[in-house]
Amino acid sequence: MIIRDIDSQLRYFNIFLKIGIFLVPSYFLLDYVYYPDYKSELLAIRLCVSAYYLFILCIIPHMRAAYHTFIICLTFFLTAFALSLMCFVTGDGLSSQYCFAILQVTIVSVLMFNMKSRYYIAMIFCILAQHFILLGFLPWSLKDMMVNVFGVASFAFIGAIVHYFIHNAVKEIRTLRGIIPICANCKKIRDDAGYWHQVESYVAARSDAKFSHGICPDCMQLLYPGLVEDANADRE
Repeated sequence: MIIRDIDSQLRYFNIFLKIGIFLVPSYFLLDYVYYPDYKSELLAIRLCVSAYYLFILCIIPHMRAAYHTFIICLTFFLTAFALSLMCFVTGDGLSSQYCFAILQVTIVSVLMFNMKSRYYIAMIFCILAQHFILLGFLPWSLKDMMVNVFGVASFAFIGAIVHYFIHNAVKEIRTLRGIIPICANCKKIRDDAGYWHQVESYVAARSDAKFSHGICPDCMQLLYPGLVEDANADRE
């Protein structure tokens, strides 16, 4: 499912956070099996990730829509960083069982969130950079490095291409749907979070429409009657 508008992205991002709050700590069972000597450190990392998810879940409804994409990208980056940190803590580095879990971050960001291509590419670049820089401080073999470069980097590259085509396809079909609450007096529109926006900002944030301001004949007559009379006189 591709999320097409900001309100839907925020709704599904909230679901992602809620699932992550409980799912991330539950994978501690794998830590206990594969890395019993580091179970305390790995549990601490998982709890920090869940705490971050809970924090974002609480504050994002009160944030301006302009910051939502940044928060989504930051969340995916920190999730990937936590996975890389677990690889670092265990000492296995590029050969860790958790290395390719970073692919899950890429998959989710491609299939669920319709962010602009430049934001997506920047996020993936940061994810790969922190992954190889952090794990580069540990001893590594050429085989493990090649496997990671081929697996993670090539998948991210394919994901970027897929995202580009998805994003451009969605741009062609973006529409405003449903009942839109609008003020009977000032014509501001209320969003799902209860904030009121000018019609121009609301529509621009949820579609690819751009506004060019002018004055209709009725308003021209109301606001500038003298100019209208002069224009009519000149035509006569």
